Amino acid sequence: MRFLLFFMLVFLGGCATTGPEIHSQHRPGTDFAAYRGFAFFSPLGTDQAEYASLISQQLKAETRRVLEARDYRYAPDAPDMLINFTLEIRKRTAYSYPYHYFPGSVFYGGFGGRRRGGVGVGFGYHFPLGGGTRYLESILGIDIIDAKTRDVLWEGRAKSLMPNADRENLEPLLKTAVEKILEQYPSPKTIGKGSSDVNAAPP
Repeated sequence: MRFLLFFMLVFLGGCATTGPEIHSQHRPGTDFAAYRGFAFFSPLGTDQAEYASLISQQLKAETRRVLEARDYRYAPDAPDMLINFTLEIRKRTAYSYPYHYFPGSVFYGGFGGRRRGGVGVGFGYHFPLGGGTRYLESILGIDIIDAKTRDVLWEGRAKSLMPNADRENLEPLLKTAVEKILEQYPSPKTIGKGSSDVNAAPP
């Protein structure tokens, strides 16, 4: 049993160092060449109350750095697209002994909506035969929205495993997550040339 626990700890450590798991999708038929100037949605999903959180400030800075390096323009007065962020940090348990798990989920809402609401329900039953290893999981979301219609054009998600200590220092994790998510953002030169409407990086 000690060997199994050691194996799970090594597994989680390895996942944390191989980078986040990335998923992205875009609205079919979107002409991404028409979207070159960007600004940020207000209020951002990572803002708190009436002020911009430190996390929001970092996400905006990292996003500007990545997009401007790809020749996109920061155009707060007349943007073609708006960028929004979401961030969730949640506790997870990896069971180091045999167990049974029966998952299920229900979701209302979908890609391309205006992000004003939705219903999500998830449930699962664990019947472990032993203890588990607790860890934290972060999910960063970046939505790119048409500035006129407020419809989602593209969305990307980065799921990362993180040691508990990383919760006090999210800067390296967020920097990597933003870079990896926006690597999936379609280039106007490649969109429509064999690219699919739903893209996912290999796990």
